[in-house]
This record gives sequence, C-alpha cells and structure tokens, in this order.
Amino acid sequence: MKVLLVLLSMLIASSAAVAPMRVPSRIVPDPPSAGAMPAPPVSSVDTDESTAYGPYGVVWHVRTARKEIALTFDDGPYPFYTPVLLHILDHSRVPATFFIVGRSAQAFPELVSRIVDSGNEVGNHTFNHFVLTSLRDDQIAYQIAADGALLQQFTGRPLSLFRPPHGRFNRHVVAIARELGYHTIFWSAAADDVKDIPPELITARVLSEANPGGIILLHSGQYRTIEALPDIIDGLREQGYSFVTVSKLMEDGEAPEQTLGR
Repeated sequence: MKVLLVLLSMLIASSAAVAPMRVPSRIVPDPPSAGAMPAPPVSSVDTDESTAYGPYGVVWHVRTARKEIALTFDDGPYPFYTPVLLHILDHSRVPATFFIVGRSAQAFPELVSRIVDSGNEVGNHTFNHFVLTSLRDDQIAYQIAADGALLQQFTGRPLSLFRPPHGRFNRHVVAIARELGYHTIFWSAAADDVKDIPPELITARVLSEANPGGIILLHSGQYRTIEALPDIIDGLREQGYSFVTVSKLMEDGEAPEQTLGR
C-alpha cells in the first residue's frame, strides 16, 4: 500500500505540472483589513446559553439509528496531500467534509475547486487559523466572515459549518459563529493523527471509536493519515457504516449532541 501511495503521489504531481487545473478569475479576493469586520450585537453574545447556542449550535455527535458516519479533514488545502486524499476518497466513493483555512485557499485555489468539484463539503476553519479564544469579538468575527466570504466563491452559496482551529472555543466564539449563520462542528472521535504515530494506530483508534452519527476528526496535511485512510474506509464499511457529509448527517439525524462544557 505504501508503494502504491508513493507512485500515486508522483503521478498526481506530474499530471498537475503538465496540465494545471483551471482557476476562475473571480476567486481569491484580497481579504479586508484586520478589524474591518464589526462585532455581532452584544445581545447575541451575552444572552442565556440555551438561546445563544440554540439547536445545532454546537455539534459533537448526531443521534441517529442509521449507521452513518462523517469523515472530516481539518486545515489545508495542501499541494501534495490534498490531491492524494481526494484520489482515495473518489476511488472509494466516499464524500467528506473539509474544514478549510482561508490563507491556504488563497494560495491553492485550484485545490479548493477540486474539493468542491469532487462532491465534497466545505466548512469554515477561519482565515488565518489563529486561536480564537485569544482574540477580541470583532477579530473573531473577521476570521470567520473573511474565510466564509472567500470559500463562498467556490461553493456558490453561503457556508453553514464552522470548526474553530485546534478545537479551542468559548461561548463568545460559538455565539459569534451562530450570529454569522454557522453551526459549530466538533467531533466524536479523534485519532490524534497530527502526532508521530503509525498509520495502524490511527486506523485502530478510528475504528474503535466509531458509532452511528459519529464525526471523525482527521487532518489534511499528514502523510500518515493518507496511509491510514484506505484501511479506515474499508474497516468502517466492514462494520456496516455508510459515509455522508456532516450536513447530510445532521439532516438525517434526530438531534445533535450539544454538550457545551465538553
């Protein structure tokens, strides 16, 4: 499998060099200056938590009787890793949800186009990947809104899913995201694939933590994740799971789990 992945990576890289993907001229706008985005109304931040977060405000898991599960990939896109990930997903006929960083989308817009054109879902992962809990409200709003405005030019419609960088959040982050029209999406299973661990352990962790309505956290820029992904897909299918995007999972589910203090 490792040899095949290396050969695939070389083939994708050489193909991209010969025939670069078309990038629409209307994308990649200049981001507004820092602080240009006003903070949401204070009432949206300071109201009671049950009102501020509301239904689907924070989602860790979706209650459902169906054996559906969602693969999510944070960060990127990246010129080496993303094409290989997309090839594996396309070959396996698995849709996924990519939480994309705006600065990376500006650098590699053709890869965002490939993610969208392959039928995958795009989520907001902020423009600069800053830790939002260390920012002012207006800076939080700018990071989310700027990324959403950029990515909307690829999807053709407003985004509705947001994941804070590093999973760091407080009630201000979630309330501001909600004010901007987003559900804040976390995860029910994380393989810690950013750490120096073998792909076999990544696979084992995902398979052991899988459950109906689960949201799996993986990362786009990790070769060990690429190595593990085919076995993750095969293993989950052997357990009877079908793959859906996060939006489809929420649509099919009974209700999300919104443990705010988790």
